Amino acid sequence: MKLQTLFWRWWYKRHPEPSKYTKDEALAIAREHELDAEVMMAIKHGCTPDEALQEWDIFPYDNVTEPKQV
Repeated sequence: MKLQTLFWRWWYKRHPEPSKYTKDEALAIAREHELDAEVMMAIKHGCTPDEALQEWDIFPYDNVTEPKQV
């Protein structure tokens, strides 16, 4: 494996992309789905707000469209 590849793997592990949502925004989204306690527990255990929402499958994806009714 190239040294450059190893460097970038190391870099991205230590410099993750910032969360799209704040803790309060994530809890508001979770409240809509009645999962606020679970998301709060995930955040307390070290997840970012985005990771906590993804863990409970309520991350509001921007590019998802509804399936067409036939």
